[in-house]
Amino acid sequence: MVATFRSYAYWCFIGIFGPELVIWVAWRQFISAKALNDQLRRDNILPHNWTIPHGFYALMGGFVFDTQESFPAEPNPFATGIDRVSVTPKGIKLLASCGHLPSLSGEEIADKSKIDELGKVFACIQATWLVVQICTRLGLHLPVTLLEVSTASHVLCALVIYGLWWHKPRKVSEPTILRGAWTGPLAAFMMMSSQVGQDQMLPGFRMEGDSCEISQLKFYAERVDEVSDLEEPCDRIDKPQERKHIRHFRIRAKSGLPQLEQTNNDHELIEEGEDLQSQLTRTRWQLACKAVEQYPAVRQMLRHPVTDLDRRYHVALAAYPEMPEKFRKASHEEKASGSPDSWWECGSQHLVVAVASNWPHDGLLRTTGGLVVGATLWIASIGFTAVHIAAWHADFPSGVEAWFWRSSALYIAFSGLLWASLHVLAETWAKLWWAWYDIMSGNASRLMMVLVTIVCSICGCAYLVARMFLIIEAFICLRSLTIASYVVPSWTLGVPHVG
Repeated sequence: MVATFRSYAYWCFIGIFGPELVIWVAWRQFISAKALNDQLRRDNILPHNWTIPHGFYALMGGFVFDTQESFPAEPNPFATGIDRVSVTPKGIKLLASCGHLPSLSGEEIADKSKIDELGKVFACIQATWLVVQICTRLGLHLPVTLLEVSTASHVLCALVIYGLWWHKPRKVSEPTILRGAWTGPLAAFMMMSSQVGQDQMLPGFRMEGDSCEISQLKFYAERVDEVSDLEEPCDRIDKPQERKHIRHFRIRAKSGLPQLEQTNNDHELIEEGEDLQSQLTRTRWQLACKAVEQYPAVRQMLRHPVTDLDRRYHVALAAYPEMPEKFRKASHEEKASGSPDSWWECGSQHLVVAVASNWPHDGLLRTTGGLVVGATLWIASIGFTAVHIAAWHADFPSGVEAWFWRSSALYIAFSGLLWASLHVLAETWAKLWWAWYDIMSGNASRLMMVLVTIVCSICGCAYLVARMFLIIEAFICLRSLTIASYVVPSWTLGVPHVG
């Protein structure tokens, strides 16, 4: 109950002081749900009853692995204190490619939702009514108070959010638990490929892709019929007879980790003595081996080790799979950058999370570049502030307050325009794109990081002060309203009629 209240209070605060952030979150979730639906259909693995609400349900943490119920026959190899992990949209796509797409009808999802479409329609009508009243007052040349202007800007944002979240369930109180003999191997691989223990309460992305357990391991293939099978596109789940199986895999730790070697068929400890942690690691690696051997879609995620010089490029490509084509290396250059070693590695995939966060994260799917996603946030900010700029000639209690209002609105609009332009420019200028990436990933020079931190801190504080002034001034101005502000417009004067 306390956690639920805190979450509601948290998002109410953001909705009041930064509604464009909620628009951005809603847009990112919508394109992720739509992208999941489109990619499953493109790969011919979309069941007839899978819809966009299923995509929303997935990103809300609707599908989970439970350590007690998903694979009770397997020993728990994850002594993390986390009983459940939520499968991200990227994880759902992997499950679908492996032939284990969760089966859930649209009616079951609708039953979990706390509000139907009729309720949403009435909410939109109520929100629109204020906009209609303001338009009527303007048509009759009556003054509009700053509180009405501020409320109208929030109403417009709310209508956009309702449109983007129209098919989204309100809340997932009890998720769908994934069960079956297949869950053990895939859950092990997915949890080892993800940063499960890191909750995300603030917006942003974890740029570094090599901090999960599986990125520290080496995969060796033995008795392989065709090594090239690793590099073939994953097979369709509706053609199981065409699958090829690599029969035997070994896992070794890279330098710096305990010298444990694990295979699916047998295993051994290189060092003498085995504690509980080593036993858990042994079981976890064995399950991961089984997943790699059984599913071509999982083997598709393995890659030849890249050199240190090219690791920055591959990590960036993993963080931004929609990297502009002009910034990418040619396919033959990417293959040449791989090490000739006879082993494979796997980077962070963000397939499961400990808690499904409302903030966009790397587990979501997207069809647009990451910088375009950022530009959308600032464009929404410009649109929100444009309503406040429209009140340039409103009745203010004093001239000082009038110019503070105008300056605050202009500053917010200018900030949004500046950052949106930088985002768009970075999509066309490779040097700026890579400089932006280095800053976001923390790989830029120390001087650059200090300068960016100082500039962003000053501009960010000024942005927050300007935004809070617009909200507070909307209430303060009520102390000095003109008589015309109390006039209620008559519909017989504002609407054309006969008689």
